Amino acid sequence: MVLVLTALFLSCADNTQKEKVSAETYFDIPTYFKEEVARLTLENPLVEKTVLKDSLSETKSLQIADWENELSSFVSIDLNKPVYAGVLKRDSTANRIVITSTDPKLDLVQIEIQYGENSEPTAFRIQRHVQNSLFETQETLFYAKDKEYSLEKKQSIRILGDKYYRVEGLFNRQTEPKK
Repeated sequence: MVLVLTALFLSCADNTQKEKVSAETYFDIPTYFKEEVARLTLENPLVEKTVLKDSLSETKSLQIADWENELSSFVSIDLNKPVYAGVLKRDSTANRIVITSTDPKLDLVQIEIQYGENSEPTAFRIQRHVQNSLFETQETLFYAKDKEYSLEKKQSIRILGDKYYRVEGLFNRQTEPKK
């Protein structure tokens, strides 16, 4: 009987510890960027967008027709996924939080969130790394509210070689209403 009670107690203690590990929550990045998509769709800002692929570059001044697609890489970053439970380390200062993965097998390397005077996020820098037997990808996402955003990707594919591209958008705060 004592053995059964001890086993039951230990199994409950293990569950409590697991709940503590998965109970830590982080800033809700997908919700933030979904709200940004809605705001930017409504405001319809003019953006100077540059696309660089390997050594070729093109820059245009335009209004983004599909902000959901434009910011989809940001929306897909969810620190509260179960796969990240217990493997993220948080380091904070007064206006900055840096979250680093302690598991090199995961795609997230580091996320930095800058905060303004009103405790609202003002900038995000997200670093990802994926490696397997066929390819290796390093990706850096950057978003500074109402200033700029960028996606930089370096990819090495076993048979096809190395690829590099960067997409950058600079906000021109003169907006025109949507028609």
